[in-house]
Amino acid sequence: MIPHLSLPDEVHLTLKRRILNNELTSGERLVESNLAAEFGVSRTTLRSALRELKNEGLVEITPRRGCFVARMSQAEVEDACYARYLLEAGAICEATSKVDESLLSSVDKELHEMQAAAAAGDVAAIIEVDTRLHGLIVEAGGRARVSDLWHALDAQMGSLMRSSLDRQDIDLFEAVDRHRVLLEALRTRRRSVIERAIKDHYVDPPPSIKQGVGANSSSTDAPVPRRGRTRGRAPKS
Repeated sequence: MIPHLSLPDEVHLTLKRRILNNELTSGERLVESNLAAEFGVSRTTLRSALRELKNEGLVEITPRRGCFVARMSQAEVEDACYARYLLEAGAICEATSKVDESLLSSVDKELHEMQAAAAAGDVAAIIEVDTRLHGLIVEAGGRARVSDLWHALDAQMGSLMRSSLDRQDIDLFEAVDRHRVLLEALRTRRRSVIERAIKDHYVDPPPSIKQGVGANSSSTDAPVPRRGRTRGRAPKS
């Protein structure tokens, strides 16, 4: 059953897609009267939508100046990426994690969705897939509280990715390739390889992502279990 969206939600989602797809660019002013007339809604409805965009880090609203499309600062991007790296790597590299064929198949399916979104030039759709894909990895860790903390960051995922694409000057297909490296790392089931790939993805992207993963990993590195739970911690890489 398709949920019915309220007017503020419809306006919010439309403006969000325009911002994420760069139809509304960084620094562009959003004039309330013009947008209210375009959508055929009251200013009260429009302001509700703009407040939601502000909560997601996509616009800035300042008294007497108005509303402008925002981008995260470099420091904000780095902080957000580091937080996501800690949560994701901590979850999937834990002894409670389960990297099985079901997870690999689900991540691969999301990669195909991301590839299609990149071909369509749809950044908003890529961000939706990105959120689901990384959520699968975190949830495979089996730690409910970590998953809750992770999903608490979902609201600003659009702002983070849009800002990162602008600052790193990468195209959408390279963004897909960076996620494909994560899948390759998961297939090794080696904790050090997975942790390194997640860190590279968020914190320290290498000059080239086409070299593959696992070439320098130790053969003694403990694998992430495919099924069930094991005790103890993974050895350090």
